[in-house]
Amino acid sequence: MPSSCKKCNTAITPTVPSLKCCICGVHNHIKCLDISKAQFELTKTISGLDWKCLECRGLNSTNANASNCKCCEIIPELKIIIDKLSQSVELLKNQLSQVKETPSAIEFEEVVQEVTDRQIRKSNLIMFGVPEQASNMSSADRKVSDENYVNNFLFQFGETSDIISSKCNRIGRFEPTRAAPRPMRVYLENGEQVVKLLRRIRKNRDIINENQIYKNVRVSLDKTPKQRSYYKKIRQELQERKNGGEEGLIIK
Repeated sequence: MPSSCKKCNTAITPTVPSLKCCICGVHNHIKCLDISKAQFELTKTISGLDWKCLECRGLNSTNANASNCKCCEIIPELKIIIDKLSQSVELLKNQLSQVKETPSAIEFEEVVQEVTDRQIRKSNLIMFGVPEQASNMSSADRKVSDENYVNNFLFQFGETSDIISSKCNRIGRFEPTRAAPRPMRVYLENGEQVVKLLRRIRKNRDIINENQIYKNVRVSLDKTPKQRSYYKKIRQELQERKNGGEEGLIIK
């Protein structure tokens, strides 16, 4: 026997849109329920949506009243908790952002140490290839010999001896069996003299190459360990790019 609309008591047919209660199974024309065709079509597109008649809704509402009351009490508390959690999350985000942007005390100390070290070294030069005297000489005599060698070398590039070393010393422990001479740190009056001397050496490199006494000598800035590590990396990259076919590359 065909079903009929609970409101108007007329038969339910496929040509007249209707809704069936998912609980009691009663049919109602959408027109009797004052539901538009557009609303009806929309309900069909929503997966898992079940329709209940007014009577069944009332039953469910009665059964759920006790639970709803408890939920109504809990919901405001949950909202407060959620708000507090949201504030905490935002605070943590801001703190994390500040941590990323602000260097730590250790990093800051390292920067200060590096700047201080560079400031100390800016008046120094490092000389490589300076011959080292035999082990039968006293350390004092070797030091005098080194100072004479250095000042004679500097005189080659000075103008009326305007660049004179006040002090120099070998880097590292003296070892008689050492194949290559130890590098030498040379102390000049200021950083301006260092720059001036290096420019003259680059400009007059032939003076060193043609002199048998100085031909193996190389001169560079007194770099910090961090600077040496950086320049080593740069030189490796330069060599790799040259090997790759790039031309005209230099380190300034």
